[in-house]
Amino acid sequence: MEEIIEVLAVIVMLVGLVGIMIDRIFFKKGISVRVIQLIAVIFIIPTILILSIEEFFDSEVVGVLLGAIVGFILSGVGKDETNLKS
Repeated sequence: MEEIIEVLAVIVMLVGLVGIMIDRIFFKKGISVRVIQLIAVIFIIPTILILSIEEFFDSEVVGVLLGAIVGFILSGVGKDETNLKS
């Protein structure tokens, strides 16, 4: 069962990267800060999952890493958005 979860995590990473690149090419857009954050999350979360399944990390370390990821994602939520007047 662990091997299946690990393979699915790798598939999520590959599909996420290919999907983002296809989207960027299809809509002729560049890679923005948000896309870089998304790519980081797409790779880091499955990597942490795989390493925790292989018992490379303790459960406390996994909790700290996931908390750091959430902080990373939410830290710049409003920074690079244009100010919209309501």
